[in-house]
Amino acid sequence: MGKVRVVTDSAADVPPELAQRLDITVLSCYVIFGSEIYRDGVDLTPQEFYDKLARSPILPTTSQPPLGLFVETYRNLLRESEGIISIHIASTLSGIFNAARVAADALSAAPVVVIDSQQLSMGTGWQVIMAAQAAQEGHTLAEVVSLVQGLRPRARAAVMLDNLEHVRRSGRISRVTALMGTALRVKPLLQIRNGEVAAIATVRTREKALRRLAEIMAAQGAFKELCVAHADAAEAAQKIVERLSTVHPRERLLVCQAGATVTTHLGLGAVGICGVLEE
Repeated sequence: MGKVRVVTDSAADVPPELAQRLDITVLSCYVIFGSEIYRDGVDLTPQEFYDKLARSPILPTTSQPPLGLFVETYRNLLRESEGIISIHIASTLSGIFNAARVAADALSAAPVVVIDSQQLSMGTGWQVIMAAQAAQEGHTLAEVVSLVQGLRPRARAAVMLDNLEHVRRSGRISRVTALMGTALRVKPLLQIRNGEVAAIATVRTREKALRRLAEIMAAQGAFKELCVAHADAAEAAQKIVERLSTVHPRERLLVCQAGATVTTHLGLGAVGICGVLEE
C-alpha cells in the first residue's frame, strides 16, 4: 500500500513546483469571464490571468471544482494509497470544503479525511505543504491528520487590498464604500483567522499600508513558515520580504503568486503574508 496522499484546491495557492515535488493533487477552481471558462492554474498561469484581468472590461467570477471531480480523484488515489487527507480553503469563504466532504461520504468507509483549513491562499497552502512533507516521510494518515489539526490554530494570514471593487463584488463592502476608498487612496488591511475575515486597519497610501502589514504580522510571534503572496505586485512583495527578513530568516521566506481564484476576489495589486507560528 502506498503512502498517504494529499489533495487540495487551487485557492490554496501552493506553488506548482512544490505541488509537483511533494506529490500534491490540486483540483482547479474555475474562473469565468462572461462565456469564457478557464481552469485556475491549468488553462491560465497567474501572470496570464493578471494580464487578462487588467485588459478585461468585465470582472470575472469563480466556481468550485465539481463534485464528480472530487469523487473521481479520491477513487483514483485510493487505489495506490493507504488514505487521503483533503485540505481546503475556509468553509466560510467557499463551498469547496462541503463538496469535498460530500464526495468523501459518497465513498462510504473509504479512508478520506476532509479538513477545513479555516484559511485562504497560502494560509491553507502551508497546511497542505507540511502535510505532504509528513506523508513523504512515511507518516500514517492518522499522524498527518493530527499534524494538520495542530497547525490550523497557528495559521495566520493578512492582506492589503489595492482594488476595492473586487471585494465589493464579493458582497463584503458597499459600492459607496468602495468608491470612497478608491478616491481617498485608502488601503484596507484584512486578517483571516479561524475562518473569519476581519478588517484590522485602514491606511492612507500604499507604502504605509505595506509597512503596517509587515508590522502586524511580525507582531504575531515567531513563525515556523512564512510566505509573501501577491497578485501582480512583485515589487511590493519584495519590500515586504525586506521588512520581514529582520524577524524571519530570508532564505526561508517564500514568495509566490496568488492564483486566479484568489485574485478574482482580492483584486490586482493585493499583497498578503501567510504563515504558521512556531509551537
